[in-house]
Amino acid sequence: MGAGYSGDAMTTLRQRTRAYTTRNNRIAGVSIGVTVAIYLGALVSALELSQAGNWLAAVPMMVVIGVTGVRLYMLQHDCGHGSFFTRRKVNDIAGTLLSPFTLTPYKAIRYNHNQHHAHIGNLDRRDSTEIYVMTVEEYLAAPWWQKAGYRLYRSFTVLFLIGPTFLYVLRYRWPRNVMKSGLSNLLIHNALLALLLWAIWSTYGTTGLLVWLGSVVLGASTGVLIPYVQHNFEDVFWSRPDDMTFDQAAVEGSAVLDFGAFFDLCTANIAYHDLHHLNSNIPCYNLKRCYRELEGTFRSRKIGFREAIGCLRWKLWDEDAGRMTPFPRRGAVASRQIEANSTI
Repeated sequence: MGAGYSGDAMTTLRQRTRAYTTRNNRIAGVSIGVTVAIYLGALVSALELSQAGNWLAAVPMMVVIGVTGVRLYMLQHDCGHGSFFTRRKVNDIAGTLLSPFTLTPYKAIRYNHNQHHAHIGNLDRRDSTEIYVMTVEEYLAAPWWQKAGYRLYRSFTVLFLIGPTFLYVLRYRWPRNVMKSGLSNLLIHNALLALLLWAIWSTYGTTGLLVWLGSVVLGASTGVLIPYVQHNFEDVFWSRPDDMTFDQAAVEGSAVLDFGAFFDLCTANIAYHDLHHLNSNIPCYNLKRCYRELEGTFRSRKIGFREAIGCLRWKLWDEDAGRMTPFPRRGAVASRQIEANSTI
């Protein structure tokens, strides 16, 4: 199960990744500039087409807005790790200026995301995970209302449609840990977002806001689906702190999305997630090369399109089996509860 590497092998792999951590301001600047230009061009095109009543042509432009919004989020994410530009101050400025396009307050989400990196695979710190998971034993011991709530949370509709839109449009206006990360940055973010929405509304009215919202739904749902698959495959790593190391959890708790070169381009190489978690100092523009040149030195968990769809069935972590499982059937629940009671 997993990569199955010793601590020494993991250390060696991490040391090799350091050769790919060099930042390049020119590449970073061009990446942001081109992506923002495509985003704004698609936004204006979609708004103009919708005003003219040509929704058939406006919808593809909304898809482009959503996709480039995801890419901008990935670039902002690199700024949060301090791995995009050479200077931290430039990373922070760029990350903040990108925030109205990604609907993501820079410093608050940087704080929360770094918690996710620090506690990857740790069953005792699932509060830091981006998508929560219960263990089988926790689920079986939970009251009916908690089971129902968790089933609702893990449903496709909530997790990939309602949830992402709620998260980015409403929840991120005041995200968790905002007082720890800095209130002023959140206020700047919300002001920039309000300015963007005012510009759309004042020029294109309610129709313009609906076009913008449609692109947000597309982008947000895609943005949540990516980390879900990367951390929710059948043999993903989860463990208690006494039985794990950071390096093992980083590599075995993250998968590589084998979706092709176009996907890599649209998502700034976030597909190569195991090496990203092992060394988040690798800029996204070096990450694919790092993976290709080191791929033969370690076993990486690759997931293609078909298996990615299959990941939707994994709902609970089974500590005994050491893997993700679907929700148990009613008969299986009763049998397991009887078995648990008989051992008391």
